[in-house]
Amino acid sequence: MGFELRLTDKEITAWGVMGLMKRMLDHLHFDEALQISGLPQPGSNRGTRPRQLITPLMLSGG
Repeated sequence: MGFELRLTDKEITAWGVMGLMKRMLDHLHFDEALQISGLPQPGSNRGTRPRQLITPLMLSGG
């Protein structure tokens, strides 16, 4: 994935973990997997697609 994991004495913030998680999801093609997963789609033109909710939720640690 283009980075190295190692032990450190430095503090790791939530922002740093969010970047690592995003890189991992991109590497796994998570967005494409959500598109073909068969999740229910919104019934109106104002609805929100599931992938627009799931990915930010995963990145926020919620």
